Amino acid sequence: MVSVKLSTMTQTPRVIKACVALYEKADTPDGILELSDDELRNLIKPVAHYNRKTLHIKEMCQQLIDRHSGKVPNNREKLLALQGVGRKCVDIMMNFTFDKKAIAVDSHVHRVVNRIGFMKTLTPEQTADELMQITPEKYIRHAHEYLIQLGMKVCVARSPKCYECSIANFCEYKNKQTVPKKSFLN
Repeated sequence: MVSVKLSTMTQTPRVIKACVALYEKADTPDGILELSDDELRNLIKPVAHYNRKTLHIKEMCQQLIDRHSGKVPNNREKLLALQGVGRKCVDIMMNFTFDKKAIAVDSHVHRVVNRIGFMKTLTPEQTADELMQITPEKYIRHAHEYLIQLGMKVCVARSPKCYECSIANFCEYKNKQTVPKKSFLN
């Protein structure tokens, strides 16, 4: 759960660096609570919003001890009740830790599926709900990963590489680029 919290709005190499440093010092809710705020903050400094995450992680660890005997619950409502845990984090935990069907949707996935015309939703939560309804069961477990990679490598926010996209023929994006944009270096 801590790893998932640290991963929000942060690239994977930075998350790994923070997790390795943290788990060398503490790998249980009790252990994390024994760290001073400054020590925890310094350990997770590679991730975005480390000040806020320090406070949330400490409070979440205390909640895990007080409410769940130090164990992460495998219940959606109980996970959402933890400090700083939102829908995307819950969906990641449900899918990858507890093997329950869920598709985690962040801003990248939400942008991509709306841009290409798979759906017209207003929030990542709505997108997650609709994706769960239309995604064939055999693809649900890894749908999040596929869509994240599409959004990070091809259907990027500012300059989508439509000319490299394997689904360009099905895409409804109105500003499709059929060839790479020329730069002053070309």
